[in-house]
Amino acid sequence: MLMHPCGNVCKRRARFFGHVPAKAGQLFFLSVLLVAGCVQAQDAPKAFVLDDFEGPIISDPKGTIDAGAGNGSSVAVSADKENKKSGEQSLKIDYDAVSGGYIWVARGFNLDVKGADRWTKKPQDIPWSSYGALSFYLYGTASGMRMAFDIKDAGGEMFRFMVTDDTKGWKQVVCPFDQFFPRGDWQPPTADVNGALDFPVMSFQFEPIAIAKGTIDVDDVSLEPLN
Repeated sequence: MLMHPCGNVCKRRARFFGHVPAKAGQLFFLSVLLVAGCVQAQDAPKAFVLDDFEGPIISDPKGTIDAGAGNGSSVAVSADKENKKSGEQSLKIDYDAVSGGYIWVARGFNLDVKGADRWTKKPQDIPWSSYGALSFYLYGTASGMRMAFDIKDAGGEMFRFMVTDDTKGWKQVVCPFDQFFPRGDWQPPTADVNGALDFPVMSFQFEPIAIAKGTIDVDDVSLEPLN
């Protein structure tokens, strides 16, 4: 536990000031504040990369990513080694979202594809209270395509954040937890639907919204600190 600046350090400093000029005492006081500030800065949480999509990208029941589509929509995922934000590759999503159809591209835990649990840390080992948002990098084409970024909470309830492909090239998309809203169109039948985002978050997914067809890359899904 860090000692508060007005604890025993202040008492020792007061005794010390009785033997030195006031100016020197002021300099000592400033140096103590500087050291305290450095300690606090070191302890402040930093952005944490949750999923960088390195390694095999395999979309099948025994693969590494839970992806699929229905009602006429289609999706294909692959590793893009030419266009990436960091590391060796990004996740490439080729999509065709038609009216009435649906798409999902998910990673995390408690998914049908068990091998998709390739986060850099397990949900229960993450200090969620230190973070205020999820973020990811999107390589778009300024197509205007609307995409849902969904997360599934500890009770299996799904929450949504809407994104628009409005930039050519890489763009960081920051999704504050307090701006996610419960999905109203569908919830898993086993979900504890209470309208509250219950931590830990267990998975995330991308879903291009109809009517749209094209390709995007995503990379570095991260947790962003509160401040």
